[in-house]
Amino acid sequence: MNETPTAEKTIAEMITEEAPDAPILMENLMDSHLVEATVMHIEWERVTMYLDVRVEFSEEADRSRPLVFYAVNGVYKARAVFRQESVSGNLYKLSLNVTNPGNARCIPTGNYSMVVCQDRQILAVAETDIPLALKLQECSRNFLYSGKARRKTYAVTFLVKEWAETLPFVMHILHAQNAGMGDIYAPPKKKPKFLAKQKKKFKAKKRKFAFKLLQNMYDHYRKKYKNNKNTVLFLYEANYNMASNLKAVQKRIKERGIDKEFTILEYAWLADMPSVYNKRERLEHQRELARNLAMANIIFVDNYVPAFTRIKLDLEHTTIINLWHAGIGFKAVGYSRWGHLAASAPFLAHRVYTYGACGSRQVSHVFAEAWGINSERVLPTGMPRMDKYLDKTHREEKIKELYEQYPMCKGKKVILFAPTFRGNNHPDAHYPFEIMDFDKLYELCGDEYVVLFKMHPWISTPVPIEPYSDRFLDLTSYPDINNLFYITDLLITDYSSCIYEFSLMHKPMLFFAFDEMQYSISRGFHHDYRLAAPGKVCNNFEELLTAIRDKDFEYEKVEAYIQRNFEVIDSNSSDRVIDWFILDKIPQQYRDEIAARDEEMRLMYQRLSFVSMKPVKASGDSGDTAEDTPEETENAPQEAQSDEDSNNDTGV
Repeated sequence: MNETPTAEKTIAEMITEEAPDAPILMENLMDSHLVEATVMHIEWERVTMYLDVRVEFSEEADRSRPLVFYAVNGVYKARAVFRQESVSGNLYKLSLNVTNPGNARCIPTGNYSMVVCQDRQILAVAETDIPLALKLQECSRNFLYSGKARRKTYAVTFLVKEWAETLPFVMHILHAQNAGMGDIYAPPKKKPKFLAKQKKKFKAKKRKFAFKLLQNMYDHYRKKYKNNKNTVLFLYEANYNMASNLKAVQKRIKERGIDKEFTILEYAWLADMPSVYNKRERLEHQRELARNLAMANIIFVDNYVPAFTRIKLDLEHTTIINLWHAGIGFKAVGYSRWGHLAASAPFLAHRVYTYGACGSRQVSHVFAEAWGINSERVLPTGMPRMDKYLDKTHREEKIKELYEQYPMCKGKKVILFAPTFRGNNHPDAHYPFEIMDFDKLYELCGDEYVVLFKMHPWISTPVPIEPYSDRFLDLTSYPDINNLFYITDLLITDYSSCIYEFSLMHKPMLFFAFDEMQYSISRGFHHDYRLAAPGKVCNNFEELLTAIRDKDFEYEKVEAYIQRNFEVIDSNSSDRVIDWFILDKIPQQYRDEIAARDEEMRLMYQRLSFVSMKPVKASGDSGDTAEDTPEETENAPQEAQSDEDSNNDTGV
């Protein structure tokens, strides 16, 4: 594969001495037939489409300059650049994330052509290969989203232009809602009683008023504190208290004395506020939330914050950093699970992040896809919670403490069983213990093993291990699973992100994936599960017992996982977070990459014009037909997610 020049460089080269905001008019050279482009293949990976495009060059074509592939709509404006993954001969491998082509928004409604360019020159509009044209509908995708009734869809449909001499490639984007087509054989619905109808309307108005009130509170306080500088807010979910990454950074700020230069705020938002507090308490909480958000010019979060969809934040003067609470696991969240049940709306809270943190640039795209932001803004600071975890003194203290607290573990090999939950969210979280044969596991342990069970905190049902208490121990209530890793010899999990921290212990793992197929279809994975799992995958309990008995762990996958997910392994992640995000010392390399991507989007959206492609009207022609000028909605609505639609993402 040959490396190809990036589209960012090509667009940046268009900036000349002309006025900074003057339109960049693209020159139409399609009649010269310098290039012919044909879309040969389309496939999807979650919300990203991959296209194989064959490009034929004429003898007069200049092959030294890179090609750029734009998605151009019916009013001759580019709304996306197809990213070039690779080039092999005349075959270009392109990709396009429909939920974020680079501006942290979904591609707007419209009909799009693939336009091939060099610098300011339009060379061709891509055609569709005949075998592909016959199965375009199979390549199309409908992404359900927003609301319990699943009434909305973001549809991506591939077409060819009707009644054309050739087969021009067309990508049709539509934000669709329920068309109201019911079952004609179903009994007619009873009209809601007047009071019930009025009550429903009142609730909707009440919710709308509450959001507007919250916005007004924020605007009021923002005006009051608009000159605030050096104010840092740690915002966390009250159900969990401040812990993990946020706590590590806050502690390090105090150790370095930075709290003398900065005002440090701390506030807990309430996910279950409507049901827990009375009206006066809810109002007071909203007021305090708005005030804290308005006071801060730097905000750290580590989870999904629904308030970010309800308040239009002053993002020009506020930096928001997500230090995600989970490492890289398997299960998809955010936009990575678009089209599944409980999928997010086109605009959700993750979109507002200025930066995100991760362990390695090799995995920044995973977070970026889930959040709907650009991967250039997900920086490899490392995870602050790892600082204490990797500290030798802390490790020795916890090992001693754990053996004193749980003496049955001393002198034995410890198996830690730590799967994720089943279900959509907190209310229906569970784990099917009936699939486990505790008698056989107990027998296998003998005098060699003890088993610790650390279930997901959302699972309230105790592990049924009372008859086996001399070898089994339920530690679900133990506060920090990372400490348990120190004394663990073998981790058994499934799709949990706990593998991220455990991998650095350089110990084996097994994956008990009894519902691998169902989980893949209903929840979705970021990667091919069997290729990405750093250990042996077992699909039933007998396979799991055999793997333990034979010590068949496929340990070599652990070291490969570490190399892929950790750029730097040290105890300085909190310092990097502080230096880069609070003291504004982001390395220049990353600043340049962010600036280049932002400038690419600004130029494309505000300046590039493909109007030269517009057909010249024939004499006596009354105008363009519907086929010639596809319907275009330039500013398609980017819906905020309501309380009813809110999706409580739990981990990457």
